[in-house]
Amino acid sequence: MIEPVLSGIAFGLLLATMLGPVFFALLQTSLHEGFKAGAYLAFGVLMSDTALIGICYFFAAQLNLLEQNKMLMGFIGGGLLIGFGLFNFFKKIRVKEVDDNKKTVHAKFIAQGFFLNIFNPAVLLFWLGVIGIVTLKEHYTKIHTSVFFVTLLFTVFSTDILKSFISHRIKNILKENVITWISRIVGLVLVAFGLQMVLKVFVTF
Repeated sequence: MIEPVLSGIAFGLLLATMLGPVFFALLQTSLHEGFKAGAYLAFGVLMSDTALIGICYFFAAQLNLLEQNKMLMGFIGGGLLIGFGLFNFFKKIRVKEVDDNKKTVHAKFIAQGFFLNIFNPAVLLFWLGVIGIVTLKEHYTKIHTSVFFVTLLFTVFSTDILKSFISHRIKNILKENVITWISRIVGLVLVAFGLQMVLKVFVTF
């Protein structure tokens, strides 16, 4: 049973180190809104990853549906990323607003993490690849598979919480103009991911 645990940790660390839209959004949220907001966003990502695993695992035989809706997914995902990016770029940040003790709207950040992650085709393709690898492990029982995915998700969530905590601690030594530029850079990165996603739709179709 140790092999599924080690494999889950390995794949979890791989996913956690990917510099995608969620990575930058998590850092930005933790810097601007505090540790709790970042943790809620990470929980939203966890929920979406769980949902994607379920979708991929039970409907892998219907991949033709994914091909048929690839254009729609590209426009929705790209538009969402561009929207988040523009919001982050133009949002005015004041150091006094960065307070982890203020009331945090849980649902807002959970939803942001959920939709930002679930509309990223790269994440879906990652889970499809992982499920394909697990399927090839003939010695895996349902218990082995469950242990693997639980360990993987726990590893990703734990590293996301760590990222949020570190980002929150860093904000205490950053000045307002530095935080503002970080927000703008994050915004541009998200817009770039969104534009890349939309352009891929036009190139593919």
